[in-house]
Amino acid sequence: MSSTPPRTDTIIGTFADSHVADLAADSVRKSGFEVERRSGGVVAVITDQQTGHSGEIRGILGAYGAREFSGSAANNAADPSAAVNDEHRVPAESGASIELVEEELRARTRAVQTGEVTIRKEVVSETRTIEVPVRREELVIERRPVDRRPVDSGRANTEADPLVEQLVARLRHMRSGETLRIPIIEEEVVVHKQPVVVEEISVGKRISQETQNVSETVRREEAHVESHGEADLHNAG
Repeated sequence: MSSTPPRTDTIIGTFADSHVADLAADSVRKSGFEVERRSGGVVAVITDQQTGHSGEIRGILGAYGAREFSGSAANNAADPSAAVNDEHRVPAESGASIELVEEELRARTRAVQTGEVTIRKEVVSETRTIEVPVRREELVIERRPVDRRPVDSGRANTEADPLVEQLVARLRHMRSGETLRIPIIEEEVVVHKQPVVVEEISVGKRISQETQNVSETVRREEAHVESHGEADLHNAG
């Protein structure tokens, strides 16, 4: 056995300002009702006839200053134009209250990129000069006259360098045409480079907070009461 589909009503509120109509539609939608935002300042709310939320919906729309209300049955819900044409003004009853709506400023923040910092390394070449002490050997040859004496009668020099003694002995036994080669040694500078750390850079971010003033134009509703003829007005409070 098939179940009977629920019957729905469409409650329509008309607003003079489209922005206020958007606010009213959002409020009704947050209350859990299905809302259809139509052209101009028209807000249509679809509700189940059996739940009886019509009064709650009318109260929300009225709080935002709806000028007119109209209700339609399920057949009008499928035909929005018929619902709009069925609008009628709801007169205020004796003792009814009228709520005035005004806009209030609400601000939020969002992250935006205002710049960027690029960090890169590059190699810079320069010439540096350092002083390095080096040593080298020099061959010193001295010639001086001596008193004549037999070859083997010379005194031995106990303080002579063994290398020098060997050289002298070799010179004594040199033959005609023989060449004596004496190597001369000196130190050579060998340069090598070694990387060393000379500086350190720390990279980090911190958040600073400041207060900014923002200004925007807001609108509010004001009630202007005028009396005509012999009507008496009494302001309470």
